[in-house]
Amino acid sequence: MFLSRGERKLTCHGGHMNRSKALSFLPVLFFAALSLTACSGPKTGCTLNCGSGGTATVSLTLVSDAPPASPSLLSYKVSISQVTLTPATGTAFTFTPNPAPVLELMRLQSDSVLVGTLLNVPAGNYSSMSLSLGSPQITFLNNTSATITNASSVPGTCVVGAICTLSPSVSGQPHVSTTPFPITLSANAKIGLGIDFNLNNSITVTGGIMTVTFTPTTVGTNVLSAFNLPRNSSLTGSQLDLIEDFVGVVSVSGQNVTLTSPTRGTITASTTTNTAFDPDPSGSLCASPSSACVVANQVASVDAILNSDGTLSIQEFEPLLNAAKDVVEGTVVAINQSNQAQFTIVTTDKVPAATGSLIGGLKVGDPLTVNIALNPNSFLVDTKGLMVRQNFANVYSNFAGATTTAAIHAGQTVAVHVTSFTAATAAASASCNTDTVTLRWSRFTATPTTQASPTFNVNGIPAYFNITPTSLFEVETFLGTPGADGVTNLEGIADVNAINDSKPIAIRALYLENSTNSAAPVFFAAKVRQH
Repeated sequence: MFLSRGERKLTCHGGHMNRSKALSFLPVLFFAALSLTACSGPKTGCTLNCGSGGTATVSLTLVSDAPPASPSLLSYKVSISQVTLTPATGTAFTFTPNPAPVLELMRLQSDSVLVGTLLNVPAGNYSSMSLSLGSPQITFLNNTSATITNASSVPGTCVVGAICTLSPSVSGQPHVSTTPFPITLSANAKIGLGIDFNLNNSITVTGGIMTVTFTPTTVGTNVLSAFNLPRNSSLTGSQLDLIEDFVGVVSVSGQNVTLTSPTRGTITASTTTNTAFDPDPSGSLCASPSSACVVANQVASVDAILNSDGTLSIQEFEPLLNAAKDVVEGTVVAINQSNQAQFTIVTTDKVPAATGSLIGGLKVGDPLTVNIALNPNSFLVDTKGLMVRQNFANVYSNFAGATTTAAIHAGQTVAVHVTSFTAATAAASASCNTDTVTLRWSRFTATPTTQASPTFNVNGIPAYFNITPTSLFEVETFLGTPGADGVTNLEGIADVNAINDSKPIAIRALYLENSTNSAAPVFFAAKVRQH
């Protein structure tokens, strides 16, 4: 298995291996597929790029980078209510997604989300692009030296060492200067633009009060920047970006596969002759990989290529469940060492049962205490085509086949099948029982140190891993034809040897640690991104 209020406008202009445990701390979307409505001036008459100038197609994706070291972020949600392209002269061209997508920005450290494909944009010169974002909700570990409070109309207090969720007040009308603006859209052009959300620049903690600021006062410090798609990656030709590990319930119409997620919306993508099919973590689904693995009402994970015309093609398809069941995915933040049967996660995704779901009220960012059944069905590892079990069997067995929390470590991402559920109260977080725990993909930013392809080392991993920041970790990548099944996707770098040690690096990887915290390699990367 796998697992608003007020708005402010953001504008883009122009342009291995010893480790020791740190002191323990207290335990405590993708989007709707966008139907974009465009307006270009009053309906009574054209005011922008009128006549026979033609139109262009603009596809927009969004990523995030630069999370702060403290507080250590676990979830950061915002919603987009409007996208605006502003011409050099004339009336702005505005797009309104309906419903407004809610984006989980921590996932986007390594991944991309499709904001939307804007059709029929009048050809012409555009000086800027703006996003109207709803008020954020942030779940974090308070690893600062003081209590953090919330200055918004929704009060909240977070003591040192606690994991908390706050909805901070928002300030500013952002004005971010960055290339590639200004841009010229010619008739029939099909282009892609990426938007980069700087997490650190958006959050301020002053006097113990957390706020979100979309217009930092420091000159040259921006929350948003933009870049042309594609970036240096495994993509070729008219391919613009990868939308990876989108999990949802499957429906099928010919070669078109639609995945519907309660947290990330809906995408529709087509299978091709190049689509790779992988078995599920248990090996019981898609044992003989082919297009027959795509079955309606399954739950599946898809990697999809965004094409320049706005369509999506499936690069990799992996069934996860034969039918929708209550499954919650989250980041491990605490482990009960006394009974080896209980741990806590912060929710990052979920799939509800088709009928009679128990987890309808659980949201991304919510903590969930998980109790493992006395005789769990299994601990599984979702390799999604990477040759981890075959080439690193000793490390793979650190998790696969386990039955207790001895296999679980803070910072891992796991998916749990919920067999019973107790909703949260004012005094306690939600809790559940589970019979199956599946290791999935940790997404984080770290500091690279040395490279010797196919491995490289990192330190400075997030504080919620509960490991001293100077500890070194070995990351394994998988070489081969870019874009092929079982090959690590690289973005912003041509190969591992090209990693720049002076810049942070974002990773999506399986975290397969042992009981003495000495596994090497310990991270098995499906994605490596360097801005």
